[in-house]
Amino acid sequence: MASLVVGMDRDDAPPTVASPPSSSASPDAVDPASSEEPAPTATTTTPASDDTSAAPPLDPPDSPLPSGSGASTTRVDLAPPRGHGPARESSWGLTPAPCTNYEQQLIDLDTGLSRVEKEDNGRIGEPGGAELHYWPDTCTGGADYRLRGVPNTRVGLLRADDPHTAEQCRKVSNTGLPPLDLNDSDTIEQAGFVVGAAICSVTTEGSVAMATIDHISDGGIGGEATASGTLYVWPETS
Repeated sequence: MASLVVGMDRDDAPPTVASPPSSSASPDAVDPASSEEPAPTATTTTPASDDTSAAPPLDPPDSPLPSGSGASTTRVDLAPPRGHGPARESSWGLTPAPCTNYEQQLIDLDTGLSRVEKEDNGRIGEPGGAELHYWPDTCTGGADYRLRGVPNTRVGLLRADDPHTAEQCRKVSNTGLPPLDLNDSDTIEQAGFVVGAAICSVTTEGSVAMATIDHISDGGIGGEATASGTLYVWPETS
């Protein structure tokens, strides 16, 4: 009977010893949790600093692109002048052939269309409603072409800093457009033939035409200058 009592004491002891291991496991669980907390804070700060340092270099290359294209940013007031209807919009351009072709280009500012005819020392056989004349003055090398208003037409140059309105264009059309060598940058800058300016005319049909100069290039055949832009035409209604 005495040996049976001792056996019961030994069975009671293990349950009381089993409770301490559960308390010792709790401090072990706290340590890994505390060691994991600083790790994510270190990883979140690193990519944030990389993003901000990479963003600024993208802005400077983007800003010069529009100006490098040569496009005009001048706004045109499309309000029609008295006696004229709403503006029609199209395109115009100068694209000379090699001077050895002995061709000249005539541009109708009512439509923006151009035609080519045989060159005869700058003389025009039949204007056919054209307002601009682009012809080879000589044929001794590059930069032979000259641009002018067709004789007996109303053509002028609207400077880039002038108001781009139909009424202002009509006034400027009375000033004339003398022969210009578009390959001579100094000459055309002094004359005001630059990107942002416009050629103005009261056409043979009585319309007010504004041909904006959006591009000037010497990349034509034989190195001759080309020019192009948007053509606004306010047709006469009365």
